[in-house]
Amino acid sequence: MTMSTADLRADERIWSGVPTDERGGRTIRLDRAEHLLPPLSVACLLAMDVLLVFGAFVVAAWVRLSVPDASTVSLGFDQYARMAVMVAALASVLTATHGLFDMQRPRAWAIRLRAITSAISTALVVGIALGYFLGDQAFSRLWFASGWLLAVVSMVIWRSVAQRLYAAARDALAPANRVLIVGANRLGQELADELQGRYQVVGYVDNGSDLDRHPNLPLLGPIAQLEQVVQAYGVNELVIALPTNRRDQVARVIDRGFHRPVTIKFLHELSDVLPERFDVHEHGGRRYIGFAPMASVSWIKRATDLVLTGIGVVLISPLLLALAVAIKLDSRGPVFYRQRRIGKNGRPFRMYKFRSMCQDADRRLEALRHKNEASGPLFKIRDDPRTTRVGQFIRRWSLDELPQLFNVLRGEMSLVGPRPPIPSEVAEYEDWQLGRLRAVPGLTGLWQVSGRSEVPFYDMVRLDLHYIRNWSLSLDFEILLRTIPAVLSNRGAY
Repeated sequence: MTMSTADLRADERIWSGVPTDERGGRTIRLDRAEHLLPPLSVACLLAMDVLLVFGAFVVAAWVRLSVPDASTVSLGFDQYARMAVMVAALASVLTATHGLFDMQRPRAWAIRLRAITSAISTALVVGIALGYFLGDQAFSRLWFASGWLLAVVSMVIWRSVAQRLYAAARDALAPANRVLIVGANRLGQELADELQGRYQVVGYVDNGSDLDRHPNLPLLGPIAQLEQVVQAYGVNELVIALPTNRRDQVARVIDRGFHRPVTIKFLHELSDVLPERFDVHEHGGRRYIGFAPMASVSWIKRATDLVLTGIGVVLISPLLLALAVAIKLDSRGPVFYRQRRIGKNGRPFRMYKFRSMCQDADRRLEALRHKNEASGPLFKIRDDPRTTRVGQFIRRWSLDELPQLFNVLRGEMSLVGPRPPIPSEVAEYEDWQLGRLRAVPGLTGLWQVSGRSEVPFYDMVRLDLHYIRNWSLSLDFEILLRTIPAVLSNRGAY
């Protein structure tokens, strides 16, 4: 459904004038609240920063004065308090120079810690120098150390709490940013589906002749009326989903600007291969994006695998023995199932699992191929008739995967990484999907903690490539921690 110019103008009068209905009135109140929230947050942050740093050095002064030291000249509390005021004022100003007052674009905790430490340290040094020129006597080193430590700790904690409070206040005043998708093509509709819930997607602007299919949200007008639609619907963010050869018209509208604050986002042509960490270089008046297609993996990953796996095998050895006995008593055949898998850079290896199916499971595979419920080259079916009674239990709780800990000890696998495919699956891979073979396969990974068998093969490969491009030790630990609730929930386990 498209809007005429008259409709847009009428809607614009409702949203920017006297609220004649609940929707228009709420928008006006939200706009005012959104404009007031940033300056109010800056005022609160500034006041609390000064109070916390001042309080930290006052407490440190109290500690210093309660521990008299005959080897130094005793200073009065008023001198310490005066210096505390000076350090607190300087620290708050220096904190602002590090961009920590921009709550709409929060910094990572490591950046906040470094900025706060630098600001307080610099403020303390400058304060001492000013105190020297003002004639103050030497201050206690105990006061320096304890005041600095208290100030840094309290500021780091306060800033973390403040960020959550700001997010809660923003969500309460404006439950979701109002997003307009520029481009109702297939990509635009996929983005709208992904953004729904977290954002309020109001619809699309696009030229009707360019639609790929019937859109799932209203088409609010052509690109030529982008400015009117932004005003009429109180849009906060524009998401550009047009191909490069169609962005000229949007660029001209953006160059003119809008009569309200609007954030513009667009997908880069390399967005699917761009890692989270990349560099932007300038040369000859042009900007270049530089990145490594694969994250460099540290030796610490292998050391962590050996330590955690060694400890794990010792701790769960009684469970491994109990499962082996149960499998042997339940059905004929070996305890372990060895399957040829493809590892890093296409190297084959034998992966170990507890046997969860009957002995002739591989020979019966072709007869069940028509029941496949997985996408791509994968094969998965619920209630597989080849599964034994014990096999159903251990597959449900992913206990059949435990023998792969020995593959980890041998270096054929890692605790975290892409799941190793079988050769027949690799034979059906497209070229870009072969990229998941550039990492050591893992016992768990982003695919497993995102739904396992419920995740389509295409998305599984994208998750694996994301992991390979953005590997870090912290990401490994995050996946390991997320594996526990994923296993306990049984989601996608069959």
